[in-house]
Amino acid sequence: MAKAYTQAEFDSLIEKMEKVVPSTEYLHTVNGGGRHYTICLLERKCVCGRFKVDELPCPHAWDVLKSKFLMPENYCSNYYKLNFVVMTYDVPEIPLLDRNNWNIPAHVAEEVVLLPKWKRPPGRPKKKRDKPFSELLQPKNQHSCSISTFIVAKVHLQQHLQLTLINLKHTVADFQ
Repeated sequence: MAKAYTQAEFDSLIEKMEKVVPSTEYLHTVNGGGRHYTICLLERKCVCGRFKVDELPCPHAWDVLKSKFLMPENYCSNYYKLNFVVMTYDVPEIPLLDRNNWNIPAHVAEEVVLLPKWKRPPGRPKKKRDKPFSELLQPKNQHSCSISTFIVAKVHLQQHLQLTLINLKHTVADFQ
């Protein structure tokens, strides 16, 4: 038996429901929680993505289906329906017999399967980066940045020697 609601209880329940605004026969917008969700019943899509990926109606699609008085079972994938689950187990499973009783064709029995030619090295594989075309044209172990690094290091060394020389002059002058 259905529960009888007062007008105030009914109004509060309606306010909690998300508002469904139909755009076309199949396209609807659900407004709720400060967000807008667009649902297409024909393509079974929602902007949240759950309707398409799970192949089950998402909460927004449920609101649309309830507002249009449609059956949700029609919008679920067949894989979730009872008859498909039962059909999965309809195929008889026959265990393999003893290996000595197998009927192997001669052309299969004659085929020789060799081991792989190389063994994977131990440890985690190294990441390989995609080299730019300019780097592929350069000879190996020659990088354009090595020359600039050398020049920067030389400049720093010259500045360091100049500062050291100035400090030495000041120190000698203090002793005289």
